[in-house]
Amino acid sequence: MALSFRYPERLIMEQRARDLTVLLARLVVGATFLAHAYQKFVINGIDDVATGFGKMGLPAPAVAAWFTALVEVCGGLALILGVLLPVAGVLLAAVMIGALATAHLSSGFFATDGGFEYVLVLAAVSLALGFSGPRYTLTGLLRGNRQVAEG
Repeated sequence: MALSFRYPERLIMEQRARDLTVLLARLVVGATFLAHAYQKFVINGIDDVATGFGKMGLPAPAVAAWFTALVEVCGGLALILGVLLPVAGVLLAAVMIGALATAHLSSGFFATDGGFEYVLVLAAVSLALGFSGPRYTLTGLLRGNRQVAEG
């Protein structure tokens, strides 16, 4: 026997499923940006990142290295927590477009060849998540809207 849902119940279930998949994407992409920041601060060291940026011809490479790493930390946390999502999405996308233009464009499309595939996807997903709505976010919870915070 097939399950049958009334139309409004089905819409609610579909909306909840969309909200949960957006939450999952925010957690995964946010954690990815935190890992990239960790790599810059701890594994490689911010001075080596600045040196690398300088070799790529970026102006003010130390400022660019710090800016990039801080955007990755703050933007990653913002995605995970669900705060300032539009700002985080735009800043993360801007950093990824910068990486595309300065480090990956000349290597073609595919990430396996050092191309821009991965950073382009991160830029697009960051923008999409930044404007994905207030469900399951700290912002929704702090505004006192339980329905927005919990679905």
